[in-house]
Formats: sequence, C-alpha cells, structure tokens
Amino acid sequence: MKKLTYLLPALCILLIVWFSSSEVFRTQEMFFYDLLMKTRPAQAADPEIVIIEISDDTLKNLGQWPLSRDFHAALLKVLHESGASLVAFDLLLSEPSESDGILAEAMRISASTVLPYAFKLEKEKDSFRPVEVLGGISQGLRPAVARTGHINVIVDPDGKVRRLPLLLRYQGEVFPSLGLAVAAARLGIMPQEMRFDPGRLSLGTRHVIPLDPTGEFWVNYPGAWSKTFRHYSYFDILKSYTDRQKGIQPQIDLGALKGAVCFVGLTATGTSELRANPFDTAYPMVGVQASACDSILRRAFLRRLSLFPRSLINTGIFLLSIKICLGLAPLAAFFSSCALGLLCAGFAWLVFSLSGVFGDLFLPLATIAFVYVAILLRKFFAEEQKRRILEKELEIAASIQRSFLPADANRLGSIGICSYLEPARFVGGDLYDIISLDEAVFGVFIGDVSGKGVSASLVMAQTISLLRVLARDSRDPAEVLSSLNDQLSAILKDRFVTGQYLVVDTKANTWQGACAGHMPLFCYHKVTDTLTEALAASGPPLGLSGSASYKTYSAVFQPGDKILMYTDGWTEARNRKNQEFGVQRLKEAFWAGRSKAPEGILSELRRRHEGFSEKGRLFDDLTLVILGF
Repeated sequence: MKKLTYLLPALCILLIVWFSSSEVFRTQEMFFYDLLMKTRPAQAADPEIVIIEISDDTLKNLGQWPLSRDFHAALLKVLHESGASLVAFDLLLSEPSESDGILAEAMRISASTVLPYAFKLEKEKDSFRPVEVLGGISQGLRPAVARTGHINVIVDPDGKVRRLPLLLRYQGEVFPSLGLAVAAARLGIMPQEMRFDPGRLSLGTRHVIPLDPTGEFWVNYPGAWSKTFRHYSYFDILKSYTDRQKGIQPQIDLGALKGAVCFVGLTATGTSELRANPFDTAYPMVGVQASACDSILRRAFLRRLSLFPRSLINTGIFLLSIKICLGLAPLAAFFSSCALGLLCAGFAWLVFSLSGVFGDLFLPLATIAFVYVAILLRKFFAEEQKRRILEKELEIAASIQRSFLPADANRLGSIGICSYLEPARFVGGDLYDIISLDEAVFGVFIGDVSGKGVSASLVMAQTISLLRVLARDSRDPAEVLSSLNDQLSAILKDRFVTGQYLVVDTKANTWQGACAGHMPLFCYHKVTDTLTEALAASGPPLGLSGSASYKTYSAVFQPGDKILMYTDGWTEARNRKNQEFGVQRLKEAFWAGRSKAPEGILSELRRRHEGFSEKGRLFDDLTLVILGF
C-alpha cells in the first residue's frame, strides 16, 4: 500500500510529461494562447509599416482581378516618388504578362521591390519541407527583383494562423518568409548573413530571432486587422497621385509614405485568402507577413518554453496541488485550488505580457482540477469506509444499550404493561426501566437525557445502573430520585436527565410517583371515563445540582384505568409544514385507544404519529410506557 502511494504520483508525473511533449491538448492550449494575446496590453505596431489594400473599391474602379501589371508599375512609381523605402507584393506574379517589361522597369528604378514564392509543404517529423513550387516569379520580372521571400504559413488544426516557417530550403536555395525578407532589407542584412541554428535565427551579429525547436516562428500580431498598421487603398494612392498632378487636393497625403515599408495585398471580398488568427475570424494573409516584419523590427518576439521547463512547471503545480488538497478540508481545498489556478493564470499572463514567453496553461489548470477531484473522491471513499465501520460499531453499541433495558414483559400480576423505545439515531438518550421490588411491588422509570447520540447513551446507561441500585434502598419515589440526583450531579457535566419514577403496589391497588423536570403523565379513569394529567414536576432535572428535594404523589387505581408515561420526542415531532404533533394530539390518540389493551393503545399512538409526520426522519428519541390496571 505504501508503494502504491508513491507509485501513483510517479505515474501521473510521467503522464504529465507525456502530455506536455505529445501536444494532446494542443487545441486547448491554443485557446488559452489566444486569450493571452487578446487580454495583454495593447501593442504599438511599427509606424513605418503600411498596408496597401487591393480592396473592393480598387477592383470597382480599375477592373476585375487580376489587375494589369501596368497598375503595379504605376503604384511602384508613386511609392518611389513618395519616398517609400520598401515595397513587398503579397501577390504571386508567376505567369508572364505583356506588361512585365513596364513593371520590371519600375522595379529597377525603385530598387526596393520584394516579390514572393509559394511552395507546397510536407510535414517531415516536426518540421515542414517544401517539395514543389506552387507559384513563383515571372521570368521577365526576376532580374529586376531586389529580394524574394515565401508567403507560406502554418495553419493549426483549428484553422488559425499563429506561426510560419521563417526559412525554407528548396533545391539548395534559401527562401526567407516575405516578412523576414523585408525586415532584413530594412535592417541592411543580406541573405547570406542569415544563419539558422536550432532554436534561433541570426541576422548578422546583432539580431537574433527566437524560433521553436522545429524552426517555426510565432507571429506577434500587434492587434486586430482594423486596429493596427496604417491602411491605404491601392486605388486611392493612384488617384491621389493623379489629382496632385492635376493640381487637385489629393485624398491622401502621399508625403506620409516617406520611409514607409509597404505591403501590397489582396483584401477584396471573395478574392483574398482570409484565415482566422487569435484576433480575427477572417484576417488577410498580407497582414501575417506585415506582422512578422513588425515583430522582427521591434524585436517583440513570442517564445514558447521548451519541453523541459514546461514539464518541470507542470510537475511542480501537480505536486503543490496534491499538498494543498491532502492538507486541507474539502471546502478549504476547493478555494485554495481555485486560488492556485488563478495564480497560475495571472503569472502566465504577466510573463507573457512583459516578455512574450508562454508555456502550457490548460494542462496545469486541468491538473489542479483533476487533483482536487481525485483527492476529494479519495477522501469521500475513505470517509465512507469510516462511516461503515462507525455504523458497525454503533450497531454494536445499540445492541449493548438495548441490553440495559428490561426484558419485554406484558404483564406483572394484574397490571398489563407495554413499553416502546425508538432512538432517533443508532443510540439515544431516552431510557425506561421496570424494576421488580418484591412479588407485588415494582418500580417504573422513564427518563430523557439532554442531548443525543453516543454521549447521551452513556449517561443513559449510568442512570439505569444507579437507579437499579438505589431503588432497592427505598420504596419512596421522591427519596429514590433525590439519591439518584446526588449521584448524577457528581459525574455529569453540562448534562441533565429528566424523569418520572412510579412505585406500583398490585395488592394495595395503589401507585406512588415523583417527577424530576419531566412532563406530566396521562391518567385514564375508567369509572368516570375521564382523562387527566398527573405527576407534574416537583423538582429540578436530575444532575443539575447536588441537593434537590422531590414530592411523592399517591393515587388509587381502579380496574380499567390506564397510565401513559412518555418523552418529549412524541410531542415535539414536526411535519413538513413545520407543525408540532403536540400534547393535545397525543391526548387525542390516547383517548381514542382508551378501551384497548396497552398494545392496542401503542398501535393507535404510532399510527397517528407516523401519519402526522408522514414517516419522516426522527429528530428525537421516542419512548413510552403504558400501564393498564
């Protein structure tokens, strides 16, 4: 058993490491990654990066897609004259065109144009490898291109673009991503100065870009499409240039493009390649390359922790959760586990916001929840086992307690007797006793110990034991109760016993009684057919004080008379409307059965009592003794 105690956590730790490495919860982790992206402080994008959109208004005014490359040449001329430093087309110009010569000339004049390739990628182990060129650069444009890049991205299983391969090698040639090619040109880094090492890409000697071990680059989107970068319409730029040439006030101040890094891409409805990212459900892919360039220029990189630190953190949280849940009560453990989860989430958000570093978040939160539920179930089953053992012990205690009660007897001489005791729990504090004093005289005692359960049952046992000794010393009920009070007051602490004690003489047809803080008994008189209360308390409950005196009440009984002694469990029982059974209902039940034998009266009392309480749970012990003369 001790080995199992250590084996299970060890197996769980191995499972956590496997979960961390196998990306089983990739979708869930990416959900929390997106949440971190959305809730972190706002990012200020590089002000020099500009998006030039071939949007709906452009196609409406310039014609259907694809646009003539004359327009691209005109755009390059405008941007060059406006002082733009770089222009990257996120457009595949693969097929030859009659306008290639015009566009190539514009590209040679600007000397700052970047054109893309697109590859078919295949996943090889943990990385992506280009196997085919899907789109390249027209033969007539290649000599005029300043730099090239690829526009491939990595689409996660949920359809979102969060990463891209920063460098691809195809047929011995290295192709940087379009965003990297633009950033390198802006920083004055030549392609041959790029050096790829595991987990990093060096641009010269001063710029290092962190990568995943698989060579993937996490795109640090500065925000939603509509809230980041400066956006201009392709058509508005051309029209503003024409208007300025005509002396008309242009819509766009083209001077604002001086020194700009321009990304030209297609965003028109139904023509652009839109994919989801952490911020938008439909994000133009030109924005991915612009965001990658922005990340590199600002050196605002996102880095995912490697397997070892992630596994170490997840294991530490697992062990801390175990310590919390084992050391605290279930409710305290619940709130502490919630606090630990919030602490993990808050720390992850703070680290991500300040440094861009992130690890697992779903796995540690799921681990905390799993540990809490597992240990809660463990405690539940342990408590259930303890409860069963306790019930077993209580059943034994109940049988022992029943052994203290007198053996069932339905007649003593001419007196019919019926007794009943039902504890609210396994054991209770109610008691009764029938003591034979000689052939014609016997004593009847009924009592109620304050409180319930095991402790009350122990007081009950002590009371019966003392009573049986003291009843032999005197036939006066008051003296017996006084002696019993002296004995109990010396041993009871913060408890007391209410009780009635009768001494019945079957030859003399008399009975005497005394009461210690108990409710009166009921007497039915056959001759007058009346019901009265008798034996009101003449002294305090037993055990409250060291000295107490009680008075003895004497009466003669006639054939057919009956006496009912009971405890307050009968009168204080409640129904679903929270109404008490009460003394009056008990009297009415006793009156209804007055002509029956004691057993018949008990049946009537139980029938009415159970009907009133609808057989609900007992909240106090039920005890009574019925005497029929």
